[in-house]
Amino acid sequence: MSVAESIFRAIKIRKIDYVFCVPGESFLAVMDSFYGSEKPYLISTRHEEGAGIMAEAYAKASNKTGVCIVTRGPGLAHVSIALHTARQDSTPLIVFVGQVPTNVRYREAFQELDIVDLVRPITKWAVEINRADRVLEIVDKAFHIANSGRPGPVVIGLPEDIDRSGLVTNSLKRETIISEPSTSIEGADMAARIIKQALRPCIVAGEGILRGNLSEKLVHFAEYVEVPVFTAWRRFDAFPNNHRLYMGGLHLSSINDELSEPLKKADLVIALGTRLDEFTTMNYSYPTINQKLIHIDQSPEDTGGSCVGADLAILANVGEAIVRIENSLKILDFRKPKKARLSEVIIWRNNFISKTTPSIVGNNLRDGEIDLQGIFYDIIKILDEDASTTCDAGDFGSWLIKFYKWNKPNTFFGPTSGAMGYALPAAIGAKLARPKSPAVAFAGDGGFAMTMSEFETAVRLNLGNLVVLVFNNNNYGTIKRHQIKEFPGRQIGTNLSEIDFSKIAKALGGIGYSVRKNEEFSKAFEEALNSKCPAVIDIKFSANSVNAWGI
Repeated sequence: MSVAESIFRAIKIRKIDYVFCVPGESFLAVMDSFYGSEKPYLISTRHEEGAGIMAEAYAKASNKTGVCIVTRGPGLAHVSIALHTARQDSTPLIVFVGQVPTNVRYREAFQELDIVDLVRPITKWAVEINRADRVLEIVDKAFHIANSGRPGPVVIGLPEDIDRSGLVTNSLKRETIISEPSTSIEGADMAARIIKQALRPCIVAGEGILRGNLSEKLVHFAEYVEVPVFTAWRRFDAFPNNHRLYMGGLHLSSINDELSEPLKKADLVIALGTRLDEFTTMNYSYPTINQKLIHIDQSPEDTGGSCVGADLAILANVGEAIVRIENSLKILDFRKPKKARLSEVIIWRNNFISKTTPSIVGNNLRDGEIDLQGIFYDIIKILDEDASTTCDAGDFGSWLIKFYKWNKPNTFFGPTSGAMGYALPAAIGAKLARPKSPAVAFAGDGGFAMTMSEFETAVRLNLGNLVVLVFNNNNYGTIKRHQIKEFPGRQIGTNLSEIDFSKIAKALGGIGYSVRKNEEFSKAFEEALNSKCPAVIDIKFSANSVNAWGI
């Protein structure tokens, strides 16, 4: 079979339903191999950034590997945002990059870039194919690396002449089964002893819980130990938010907020399937040197702690580890916490509920006609908890983080890297992976404008029940807030012109709504969710509005 056909079959054998691309002449044969195929189906997007983000979000929502194909030079540069996102979010992603023919390499040919050198810092592995007879070997290895240990992105350079090459003689294998590391008896016993001795333990759960579909096991473990649970930055759906032990998602704003007290007062932090990044540790403030840390994950580079080293690092499948630790606790005759501790947890939980439940009429209204607390009251009332929710970066996101509750796993898709322009392409990827669930993208006007051309992609794919909520205040709100704080009276570069995004949605073949008062929102949102066509709701609010934390 040809090189192109072998790449197609390598994708098909892994039951990947969608591959995203922006067409390029350097990989015409690979594109041709998809001709007439419904699964995998090749989707052309409007921009390589959009293609990469769709593939990355599809991977998260489907628990498969995301695949996209882009051309050399500008195409690779554009997709780098998705690569960076996949690297920081531990998302398995394969990106094929068309390259100039091998006979003109290193001559600075048209759009030539050194693919491997360019992407090495933001990938798990990068390689350029220079022999047609090694294509299957390299592609198989790429999928293995992308999914093993801590998952991440892999880039494969595909020169134009290799793309057009003829027969590949070695045969396709079935997808490799990756056996994950197992918890030793000694490790489980040691963890159990540390937990038994702790008076105020606390759990921080991250991407590893979602990747392994381990939310139910985590609930069982948390209930057995009676320990409060936080979710890592932008991993809010790793633990059901309506559970009595859930204390909220960690983020930088938590550092001065009383909602983070269960973590601040903990004598033991149990980090499960998460890297201890800047926001999860509240600017590397926790765990402290006085707090013990048990860190469980599949890769050694992520289990050594953050600002302090781990007291116990366990390299293992998180689900298997917590089951073994629970069994060890039973052998040690573990006792439930005392009543005073249980009462403390109840108080914390009640405080969390009171501070994160929106009112029908918010109290944060300044000089605009839209009250965002009231908008989120309506969103929570209307939106099904099975909906896929995606989020850009921006101050508007603070309202989502504070008020929305994720009670089912794999229903939130937001980049830990905080990339703008993510929400709409991610909603498309999530909708394709979870077609029976509505998909709602939360975006600011700045971020939405960066990738809004992909709305036409959603229209072309007939993606009904896909709604984009654009929180439009005509400025880069987060940066403006920092600017006012650090350089008061010297605002520059953050104001934007007004755009009516509802008209753009209509021009691209979808449905558009313009909301200027709270009472207009509910009707528009319900209509949009029930529409058979993608919709945009342009929510105009004051540029002087504070974020959800009153900043």
